[in-house]
Amino acid sequence: MTNNKYITNNLDGYPLSSSPQGESREALDINITSYLLKVKRRWKPALLVFFLTVAASALLGIQLKKTYQAEGKLLFKQNNAASLTGVGEDLGTLKPLLNNQTPLSTQIQVITSDPVLLQTIEKLQLEDEEGNPLNPDTLEKKLNIKLVGGTDVIQIYYKDEDPEIAAAVVNTLMDVYIKEQIRGNQAEPAIAKEFINKQLPQVESNVAKAESALRRFKEANNVIALQKEAESTVLQIANLNRDIASLAAQLQGTVAQTSTLQGQLGLSLQQAIALNQVGNSPSVQSILAELGNTEAELARERQRFQDQHPSIVSLEAKKADLNRKLRQEIRRGVGQDLNISQGLLNENNGSKENQLERYITLEIQKLNFQRQLASLYQSQQQQLARAKELPRLETEEQDLLRQVSAAQATYETLLGSLQEVQLAENQQTANAEIIEKAQLPEEGSSGGKLLLAFGVLLGLLFSNVSVVLLEMQDRSLKTVAEIKEKFPHKVLGVIPQESEDRQIGVIVQREPDSFTSELYRMIQANMKFMDADNAPQVILTTSSLPEEGKSTISANLAAAIAQLGRRVLLIDGDLRKPSQHHIWGVSNQFGVRDVVGKTQDFHTAVYQPMAKLDLLTAGAVRSNPLSLLDSPEMSSLILSTRQEYDLILIDAPPLPVTADVLTLSKLVDGILLVSRTGVVERESAELAIETLTNINKQVIGMVINGVKKKEFDNYSYTAKYAKRYFNKKNSLAERNGSANKPGTRV
Repeated sequence: MTNNKYITNNLDGYPLSSSPQGESREALDINITSYLLKVKRRWKPALLVFFLTVAASALLGIQLKKTYQAEGKLLFKQNNAASLTGVGEDLGTLKPLLNNQTPLSTQIQVITSDPVLLQTIEKLQLEDEEGNPLNPDTLEKKLNIKLVGGTDVIQIYYKDEDPEIAAAVVNTLMDVYIKEQIRGNQAEPAIAKEFINKQLPQVESNVAKAESALRRFKEANNVIALQKEAESTVLQIANLNRDIASLAAQLQGTVAQTSTLQGQLGLSLQQAIALNQVGNSPSVQSILAELGNTEAELARERQRFQDQHPSIVSLEAKKADLNRKLRQEIRRGVGQDLNISQGLLNENNGSKENQLERYITLEIQKLNFQRQLASLYQSQQQQLARAKELPRLETEEQDLLRQVSAAQATYETLLGSLQEVQLAENQQTANAEIIEKAQLPEEGSSGGKLLLAFGVLLGLLFSNVSVVLLEMQDRSLKTVAEIKEKFPHKVLGVIPQESEDRQIGVIVQREPDSFTSELYRMIQANMKFMDADNAPQVILTTSSLPEEGKSTISANLAAAIAQLGRRVLLIDGDLRKPSQHHIWGVSNQFGVRDVVGKTQDFHTAVYQPMAKLDLLTAGAVRSNPLSLLDSPEMSSLILSTRQEYDLILIDAPPLPVTADVLTLSKLVDGILLVSRTGVVERESAELAIETLTNINKQVIGMVINGVKKKEFDNYSYTAKYAKRYFNKKNSLAERNGSANKPGTRV
């Protein structure tokens, strides 16, 4: 059983790998194999279409006229004259506008332009068949211009029935193109020269205006060198800040001293000056001297006498008179009465500076410091104001300098360009050179070989299209893969076509040790393993269409199961077109009709063609067989036989033909579907699937019948080895005299 199961699994076509890559590869292999099978089926009409297409192409090639092709070559290079002089190097240079373009492609378009073609036509007097001047489009269609890979060479081809015209067109076209290129190279400098001559006066005026504006700016703003002036201004501002700080400190000290002396003296500056002048006058000095003498004498007298003494009284009176005179002098000099101590005025008499003079000196020094500080502040503000103006002045100066520089650069550029265009205008060279003139072609070509090759390709295309169209019209399922793809049921086994061709009667009964018999035993093994715990006892065998071999498969399957020792009942349920009595070679006098109709006993109506196998044929054909199949007696027959047999097989009509299958399906445990390659169609398969879905009965699986030998070997790679094994075994049995006779079992 292990070998049977192994062979069966391969017949089912399960992939060895379940990975997505394996599934994708298998799907690709199946699609290619399916297409090759279609080509194999339709190779005759496909081959006919291929030969007809090739023959038509060959016939058209013979009728074509021979044409001659001339070839010339142009080399594109830099302008050597400009590169040697160093002037005008960029004039006439071939440059593309975009980085992904080649300038030679542009030159090809120039070669095929109407002006070049018209000059060529005019020089050669080319005419069409009606004698009119040749149209440029017609000439362009005969031209073939292409780049030589990896070089700066362009090849020019021209085909014509006259070899001389072909060569003349190529040579004339190259000459006209080079002359046009020279003329174009000279036209550009002439236009540029005219433009430059118009622009030069204006540019010169712009230079003069820019220089004049710069000069006026420097004069108006006292600008010599702004960068150095900025550095000097920063240094001066720093020095001024330092001087201001120092002078402010000195002023602060002087103010403090002045305030102290002023608080002590109680005089203003004007009063102090006036008092100082009064103190220095001779009259005051004499009064002060006399007053001093009087006070000295008074001090001596007081040591001798008391205050009431006439001497002391006289001296006091003299002192008072002198003080009165001093006050009068002070009032006359200062302008007001001041209570001034005598000592303050006496200090003026000495050589040492007194407080009054010191106060006057400090006040004068304070005023001097204030004037100096004000001057420094004024200078600081001027420098700061200039510093604020410097950035603006620098910006304006830079703008003016840029204008001058731009104007001068433009002027110099125009002068240099004028020299270049003057030189380029006088050059008589081009960027292209004829390196190979067209020679007179000796051999012509009609294009027959190319047309024949195209006919071969077209024939392959048409032949494949014919295969596809024929396959689209043929709706039958040709291969096992197509049937498996269409039906959603498990494949229990595959029967090859050669086995069917050899079958006369029941091959399992006649050749029990053959490979075909083993295939049927594998089918019953798969049926058993489908549901080992609840195996179906009553099975209905049907198909999508007639002639699919369901009756033959039912007979051989029943025989294979009976050979395993199980009690099997085979019922021919096709009461309209019975065939089991023909397969087994028995009489159809009595059968299902008689047993259900109670005209014959079941045990007397059945045949036993082999051990463990009973056959109940359909019986004589009568009208309205559906009434018998749908009768309680038919249900009773199936129910009673369930107790007596291990397995009951009912050979039913095809699914879409009659309603018999729908009726019989109520009595069975499962349905076995038989499908034959090349017979079942897509529409009938879809109808069968829909019918089985409506029946709502378990479909045990399906058996694919009539598979061609090569497809069968490809479908199951173990089949050929198993076939060799059984053929070798039968050959050994025949040589040893142990082979059984037909109809008996080993």
